[in-house]
Amino acid sequence: RILAQRLVWGVVSFPSGAMVGKDGSPSKRQRVGGAAPTVTLALDSKCILGESPVWDAKMRRLHFVDINGKLLHSFDPKSSKCSTVDMGEEVGCVVPYKKQRVLVAGVSQVWQVDFKGKKDGETTDGTLLPGHFAIVPESEMEAMDNPGEDPSLQALPGFRFNDGKCDPQGRFLVGTMNKDWRDPAARKGRLFRMVEPLPLRNEDDLDGIVHQYGPNPVLKPIISEVTLSNGMAWGRSKGRDAALPYDLFYFIDSAKQTVDVFGYDDESGDIDLGSRKTVVEVPTLEEGGGVPDGMTIDSEGMLWVALGESGSVARYDPGTGEELMRVKLPVKRPTACTFGGDDLCDLYVTTREEKGEAASEHWGGLFRVRVEGVKG
Repeated sequence: RILAQRLVWGVVSFPSGAMVGKDGSPSKRQRVGGAAPTVTLALDSKCILGESPVWDAKMRRLHFVDINGKLLHSFDPKSSKCSTVDMGEEVGCVVPYKKQRVLVAGVSQVWQVDFKGKKDGETTDGTLLPGHFAIVPESEMEAMDNPGEDPSLQALPGFRFNDGKCDPQGRFLVGTMNKDWRDPAARKGRLFRMVEPLPLRNEDDLDGIVHQYGPNPVLKPIISEVTLSNGMAWGRSKGRDAALPYDLFYFIDSAKQTVDVFGYDDESGDIDLGSRKTVVEVPTLEEGGGVPDGMTIDSEGMLWVALGESGSVARYDPGTGEELMRVKLPVKRPTACTFGGDDLCDLYVTTREEKGEAASEHWGGLFRVRVEGVKG
């Protein structure tokens, strides 16, 4: 299931990475650190639906998926080499796991892919391990008391996993979506947290980013009635000391055109559902905005959101809801973003397919944005 590697020998730069306002005019805030942003094509990946970019600090790779292409990509910025694994089914997201493994959420199951080489620390092209890691059963959709414990059950037709991320403590959160999500009458999805019934005790096994699961993880619903589960990020309340745990969880249900925030218990992973409030209202595409999709947060606590169909990513202040900056891309359909690189100064943006004569040359590519003074 390993496809041929792609190797990008050159870097394509675009002078069009200007900051613009939501109406397309020059941004009121033209600089953060002084220079205008730069946009480069990191990988001409030609994804049908690129999504879920995540930086793996241990492997120094940028993982992302092509949902409709059924592929997992693992990109090495230093060599520009990309390993590609055919997952055999639609894949919603990827997160780093212990050692040199990643977890990949498929249609209704979570899989493991191992990049470990023969020598310690060596990274290979990636191997899909046999057997699912966890599953969403049909009975969970019926609010079963103990979801995920009967692997013989299958997910509801038309549902699949979508976006997912790990919280600061390594807990894996992943949402489901109905492919008919645009139909107001369609059944809604949920956001889940993966938990283990019996914690691991071997500290040697806890050297990855995700480290909360035993051999039989189960999926527990934490937010219901989600139309299109997408961006997630964790932050701290204004004025909260950086040494204190994160206490906020930002979440995007794309159909709502908003970024919402919840109170978050970093120790337990519990979400305060009653505290939910909207912090950013994203204008529709017709109003000069776009569809809020994937999201990340920078070191200043500002949110970066990929605005689907708008050809741009935007930076928002969650304290005021103000759009601080918008960076134009040389494609029309960005999907998600994350900070990566050893210094976390590169904002990587995934994109999706465009069709017709007006299609952008590098649709479906992985782009690298750098804004002076901004880092993850």
